[in-house]
Amino acid sequence: MPRRAIGLLLSGCFLTSAAAAQDVKLAEILPDTPGARACFARSYDAEHMRAHPQQRVAGVTFLMRVVGFDDKGEWVLKPDGKYKYTRYHFAIRFARRDGKRAQTTSGECQQGENGSSCYVECDGGGFGLEKSSDGLLLRLAQDGIRIDDCDEKDVRLKPGSDDKAFRVEKVAQAQCSALERESFGE
Repeated sequence: MPRRAIGLLLSGCFLTSAAAAQDVKLAEILPDTPGARACFARSYDAEHMRAHPQQRVAGVTFLMRVVGFDDKGEWVLKPDGKYKYTRYHFAIRFARRDGKRAQTTSGECQQGENGSSCYVECDGGGFGLEKSSDGLLLRLAQDGIRIDDCDEKDVRLKPGSDDKAFRVEKVAQAQCSALERESFGE
C-alpha cells in the first residue's frame, strides 16, 4: 500500500476530505505563458456561515498569474515578449466574518513532487492546491499563511476548526482586477 494511503487511513477524518480532492498541476490551472491569468473566488452565504460557526473567513478571492523573466531578471508580462523562464505568482484576499478589513497577501506557486503549493516569502507559510469537482481547493499549511510583509509583525491566518480548506470556483478576471493592482501595482 502506498505511504500516502497508509497516512490517510491512519488519520481517519482526513481520508474523506482527501478523497474528495486530488492533486492538480499548475499548468492544468493556467498555461505557462507570460501574461496568463486565472481568477477564482467564493463568498460564503449566510446558511454556510450558520452551519460553520467557527469559520472566520467569509470569502476568498484568489488570483494566479504567470510572469516571465528576461535574461536581466526583469518581469515580462506579455506572451510575445522575450523571456528566459517563467514563475507562477499569486495574490489572495480573505474577507473576514467579523466585517473588519479584508486580509491580503501574495507570493509564488510551485509544482512539487507531491503536488502544487503556493507560499509567502520569509517563511510565510501558504497553502496546497487541489482539484475539486467545481474548481480548486486551497488547503492551508499547518502554520497557516502570513498576511503582512516580511519586516512587519507576523500576522497569520491559521487553520481553525472550520478554516482549514477553502473551495473556490473560476470567475471572470474582472473580479481580481483590484486585487492584482493592490498586490502587484498593475
